Amino acid sequence: MDDMMQPEILYFTQDLESPCSQAVRLRSGIVTLKPGDDFSQYLGTVKAAIVDVAGEARGPLLKELLKEKIPFAVNGLSGETPDSLKKLCAAAKRRHIQVCWLGSLRFEWVMVRLKEFLTAGVLGPLQEMRLTRPPAEGIFESLKDEDLVNWLLQGNETAFYSDEVDTEDYMVVVTGARGTATAVIRADGSNELRIELSNEPARVLKEESHPRETEIGYFLFAIHTARPWTMLGRVPN
Repeated sequence: MDDMMQPEILYFTQDLESPCSQAVRLRSGIVTLKPGDDFSQYLGTVKAAIVDVAGEARGPLLKELLKEKIPFAVNGLSGETPDSLKKLCAAAKRRHIQVCWLGSLRFEWVMVRLKEFLTAGVLGPLQEMRLTRPPAEGIFESLKDEDLVNWLLQGNETAFYSDEVDTEDYMVVVTGARGTATAVIRADGSNELRIELSNEPARVLKEESHPRETEIGYFLFAIHTARPWTMLGRVPN
């Protein structure tokens, strides 16, 4: 980066090979730091931070960002509790800054396509949504599930069921009056959408998904255009 350029985004990471790091590495206007690094030289010009930090190092870093009133995105919320998230949200509100989490399933290619089909009314009136996933611990996985379902249904009072099963795939099946849509995220990251409508041949769409690149791109777009982070994961209060 040109020494004369002041970065707009601080990226804190413990792992330069993480998926989040891969997504930000080639983008301009970002400086990469380790937890504990002094970032005082960037105060006044930085617009936001991305915190790709887990474990004991994350808490002190978030406190420092809150103290300096720097908006930030946290890469995942593993290890957090409902109480700690409420405190984080309350602290951000007091300082009038935006905070969010990264890792939303809404940025998976198959979920974007599923949302398009549901919005277009392809399935007709919705009757049921069923989610099946591998067993998981902690509140972050359930938070991602809730975030995805709320986004897909958008207040629609469709019956919803969720099951943890012995599988490596994450699957959402939506049934409507005209047929069924099945969205699958495979363990290898590949995506598949199957549309089965009455009296029509089944359609199967497959695509490699790069959700983190898309999510980071939206995050940076929102910052550069001074827009609310409406598509990003909200920290619950």
